[in-house]
Amino acid sequence: MKCRNIQKKLSAYQDNELETHEREEIRSHLLSCRDCSEEFAELERIWQTLEGLEGIHPDPWFYRQIVRKIKEPRKQTSLTTLQHVLRLFRTPVAVSLILIIGLLVGTYLGTILARYDLFPFQSYPVSDSRGVLTSMRVFDPAPPGTLAEGYYRMASYEESDSR
Repeated sequence: MKCRNIQKKLSAYQDNELETHEREEIRSHLLSCRDCSEEFAELERIWQTLEGLEGIHPDPWFYRQIVRKIKEPRKQTSLTTLQHVLRLFRTPVAVSLILIIGLLVGTYLGTILARYDLFPFQSYPVSDSRGVLTSMRVFDPAPPGTLAEGYYRMASYEESDSR
């Protein structure tokens, strides 16, 4: 056997959990391999140190409390269910709320700025029927004489404009 395989089985060898032929293989390997025998000696020192430690003895009520908590049915209210759902979707919900609030505030501010003629590139009052197109123009102004401005004029053309 290779040293790697031997070292994996050293704990089982120490606890007498291996079959006879495996124990013999490991014993002969330990006699011939210095690294593995040092590893086994270190493992034995650790076990001797652990055996010298005093055991921890919990209070008698400790086990009763554990058993009671295991047997006790868990009360699940709608609040805890809601908290569980929110914990799963915390980041997507937060991002969605921030986007919605940002859109609402941006729309509100854009409408106020357009209504009071606070945009320097706005060329006509917002109060006429082209209010929606004006709001779009706030976000993407088309300089006069460009193809975009011509398309904008075509899209907002009404028969009342020709008279």
